[in-house]
Amino acid sequence: MRGTWKAAAGAAALLLITTSSAVQTAAAQTDGEKLKSLLEELDTLIGKGEAQNLADPWFLQDLRALSNRYGQTWPVVLLDHRFDSKSSLPKAPWEVRKGEMKMDWSRGLRSRVEAKAGQNKKMSDEELVGEIVGGLLGKALGGKDSRNGGKTAADPSTPALAIAELPVSNAFEMKTEITARAMAGDTEGALELGVLQTGNAGYRLIFTPKADRSALVTLYAISQRGTERVIESADYKGTIPDDQPLEITLARRPGGQMFAAIGDEELFSASDRSFNDPFTAVLIANRGGDYAVRRMTLRGTK
Repeated sequence: MRGTWKAAAGAAALLLITTSSAVQTAAAQTDGEKLKSLLEELDTLIGKGEAQNLADPWFLQDLRALSNRYGQTWPVVLLDHRFDSKSSLPKAPWEVRKGEMKMDWSRGLRSRVEAKAGQNKKMSDEELVGEIVGGLLGKALGGKDSRNGGKTAADPSTPALAIAELPVSNAFEMKTEITARAMAGDTEGALELGVLQTGNAGYRLIFTPKADRSALVTLYAISQRGTERVIESADYKGTIPDDQPLEITLARRPGGQMFAAIGDEELFSASDRSFNDPFTAVLIANRGGDYAVRRMTLRGTK
């Protein structure tokens, strides 16, 4: 009888512990969901405040830092690519689609393009769509890309383009570590980073150096029809040093709030809801200048 009571007491204790653990787990999940909901609402309010200048920018910046501290806006790593291939071509998923881009053991994926006047604009629809479609046809035929594929371009002023095809959530954070070298005429050129949907639609961040080695940074939205719109533009007042890394950030939060930064310096923040669907590719383009990309990390929501 005593053994029966002991067994019953042990079972009751185990049931109590198990039930208590389950209740704690459920409570923790509920708290986590509440925190996630709170942070999402806070991000929306901060985005509205930034877009409409409803509060002091420093106060909004502090709120953003608080939100980031307690919740990861982009929890999923979509791409973490170091350009360290031992061959002349970058590793997958990157493909050189136009002009000359080669691996440099000390700098990464490097391109040197002699700029022409007005070449610091974004890649045209015809150029970009042609390269994307050409790459898809090459794959469908089971052969290698019939376009440049990293071979020496006959014209040193031919813009260089590399594309990585991969799913990118509508909200994302793209950090690109680059180096640059001053060269004659590079103020007429530009470095271009962006995300694409089918065709040419998407966001493009244009980095244009100035004569004093500062830079102009402009964010474009390109529609499915090819029309372009400047979302925001700002001056980077720092100096672009030769062969020293610069980290360029382009990010988009759930709800459409976007910002660009170089290093720790946020250049601008703006709201845009041109696109609601995910993106399908990432691009690097050199419109004129001596640039190398060392690393790109891309984070998203799924």
